[in-house]
Amino acid sequence: MRYPSMVGVVVTIMKAPFCVVSEGKYIVFQGGLSKAIMGAFGEGGLMKPSDMIDRTRYEALHCPVRQFCPLAFLCAKRLHDGRHLLPAIAEVGYHEMVWTDLTVRRRVYVVRRGLLVNKCFVNNGVEVPQALFAPGSVAGIPDIYVPYVASDFYFFVGLVPGQLCDFDGEVVRSQIDALGVPEAQMVLSRISLNCTTSMYGQSLTFAHPRAREKVVSVLLRLESAFARCADFTGEVPIAHDDVAFLAGLERATASRELKALAKEGLIGLGYRRIDVLPGLRAAYGGLIEASLPFYGNDWSAVSA
Repeated sequence: MRYPSMVGVVVTIMKAPFCVVSEGKYIVFQGGLSKAIMGAFGEGGLMKPSDMIDRTRYEALHCPVRQFCPLAFLCAKRLHDGRHLLPAIAEVGYHEMVWTDLTVRRRVYVVRRGLLVNKCFVNNGVEVPQALFAPGSVAGIPDIYVPYVASDFYFFVGLVPGQLCDFDGEVVRSQIDALGVPEAQMVLSRISLNCTTSMYGQSLTFAHPRAREKVVSVLLRLESAFARCADFTGEVPIAHDDVAFLAGLERATASRELKALAKEGLIGLGYRRIDVLPGLRAAYGGLIEASLPFYGNDWSAVSA
């Protein structure tokens, strides 16, 4: 594939990082080809590198999850040599797979929009859900603190199409380590606690003995995850198949329970859409899954 030449821009295609150079300064993007770069090849000629830098930085500073993102302290940060540290914003489609450790350099992802599920393999190649990663969740931090081993036994899959902020793992680690004590430990604690809480929620779903409770558990977890977004209205854009997978049920069983909940007026059903109504939380608010917290930058629970 051929790309138009860009004056003052150095691009390394594929998985390596690439830099955009402008007036003696450069901005570091990590990951594959960014939409910011792709926009420069649109109709009407090339975008000025300085405009591209400003637009990407503006987008990072006005990220919808910035207020509760544990890595907000480094995103769009101006470094001592004049660079701005920005992520590559990647689109993730439905059932698209994402790895943190199958690239030349390990990746760290922040869910900007949408929903990812962390899958892992068990016996006989069976896939099971391990945790949900909703807006503000960070994936890939454990990988950068252990010896590098490329693996394919766990990965992330898009359940709701959205966007990821893609950072180079070594850059993230160096920025966290530079915070010193106790700030670095606090950042890692927030990320780890949020991840552990999500895994705990999945364990609670599996632990319920009845199919009805498993389905309700999934819906309450999804509602809490999306409630962190300011524009959430109770509509969860997810299919029956995905609810069944998260609940550990057959598709027919999950659909039967969803239809029963809809008949009772606790949820609304549509095409690849489930409307979580107030009655569901009123009826099942006693479940632990209804109050699992997500910790923001100041240790306040964003959702509970």
